[in-house]
Order: sequence, then C-alpha cells, then structure tokens
Amino acid sequence: MKKHILFTIGFCLLTSACATTGTDVAQVSTMTKLQPCLTEKAMQSLTDGSLYTNGLTATAKTIANSCLKSMAMERLGIDEQTTQLATTILSGLKATTPAQ
Repeated sequence: MKKHILFTIGFCLLTSACATTGTDVAQVSTMTKLQPCLTEKAMQSLTDGSLYTNGLTATAKTIANSCLKSMAMERLGIDEQTTQLATTILSGLKATTPAQ
C-alpha cells in the first residue's frame, strides 16, 4: 500500500512539474527547485504518520509552507547563516553541559 501511495505521489509531482513548462522560465525553475523539497516532506509525512493523523489538506499546507519558507531563506542567503548560528549555539550548549 505504501509503495502505491509513494508511486502516486511521485507521479503526481512529476506530471505537475511537466505541466508547468510554460513561457515563464523563472516559474519553472522555482517549481523544479520546489519539487525535491515537497517530495522529501511528503515522504516524511507518510513515514511519521502525520499524513494520516493530520489529513491530506492540512499536511499539504504544512509541507508547502515549510518548503516555501526554506526556499525564501535560501534565496536571501539566510539558510547558511542560520545553520552556522545554530551550530555555534549548540556547540556552546554542549560545552556547558555535562556529557551524558
């Protein structure tokens, strides 16, 4: 059953990406970049069960918002800065807490 769902999700994403081949190259480029994120998040929601507990529409909105925010941060160059800052904070926390 999961293989069928994964195949269906993949097919839908592929056909929707192919359907966007219009005149706006920037939009196609954005959709091409968005597709891997959406696919990864969809697989995660299937694996962790949130697709079934939250429902299709709610899960789709969550996934879409997450990927759009991620792409916006990437475009602004903030994603790398944020990762570096998080690493610094975590390193500091790790250094101040006893090893478990």
